[in-house]
Amino acid sequence: MCYFSAGSYEDWRPDKASFLPSDKGSPLEGWPGEFWLNTSSTNVRSIMATRIQMAKDKACDGIDPDNVDGYDNTNGLSLSPATAADFVKYLSQEAHSRGLSMGLKNAGDIINEVLPFVEWQVNEQCVQYDDCGQLAPFIAQNKPVFHIDFGNEGIF
Repeated sequence: MCYFSAGSYEDWRPDKASFLPSDKGSPLEGWPGEFWLNTSSTNVRSIMATRIQMAKDKACDGIDPDNVDGYDNTNGLSLSPATAADFVKYLSQEAHSRGLSMGLKNAGDIINEVLPFVEWQVNEQCVQYDDCGQLAPFIAQNKPVFHIDFGNEGIF
């Protein structure tokens, strides 16, 4: 799987100059040099399509787009669950048109809207945040859920 940040600008990425000032919102708390993106922007979507093609060119089997849950953060762009679901559907169409699978990372509030468009779920810290139950729709559809725990709660 190829990982990339789909919902945030990172000032260390080689394509950073492709983003317009209007594409960027508020900084991500705790992540210097990273800003939420306007995921409805035609420019942002074009950049993400290029990243998805790069994943295909690198022979990845699928994509793991991160930070699609800007709606759940102070983003400065009026992002909402509806805009996030629309963006995930767009990314999925781009991935599937290239023969790639796609997972949903976190973004529990939009699972029911995007479940038909993604093949798996990557969840970070649902035990810590006591929200593992929201992943049940994936299990009910026989779609895998990959849980990542970073161990900062003394579990590992």
